Amino acid sequence: MRYYMAIDSNPLASLPLALFGVSSESAYVDLLQDKLIVRAGSLFNETFSLSELGRGERFPWPWYYGLGVRTDFQGIVGPVTSTQGVIAIPLVQEKPLFIPLLGPVGLQVPCKKLVFSLKDPDTFLANFNQGRPEVNAGPKSVVIE
Repeated sequence: MRYYMAIDSNPLASLPLALFGVSSESAYVDLLQDKLIVRAGSLFNETFSLSELGRGERFPWPWYYGLGVRTDFQGIVGPVTSTQGVIAIPLVQEKPLFIPLLGPVGLQVPCKKLVFSLKDPDTFLANFNQGRPEVNAGPKSVVIE
């Protein structure tokens, strides 16, 4: 099933994305039986096996984090096209991803958590999280007696 990314309506944000082919038709996530494909124009195109991924959740994304392919160089990576509807999906094991800077020139960064923004994040999460394991989920609370 295809889920389209939310594209920020502010022209200052959406125009730079459009220069890289990011539009409401070319920015999407395909949830297939055994894999997840994340595509944002020519900026981001990655495929993940569902067995590599944990449970997704809503993720706060303040405006000052910016839009486009984002990374904190410590494990958060992904195409964020709007500050609304951002979700994060942890990876079971760190995976290197390529972020293009100029054509074939770019950076390889570690990905521990995939982030992207969707028009309908709640429907995606409901469908995606069915049967998904918790990743890096320690005890919810610790009782010391």
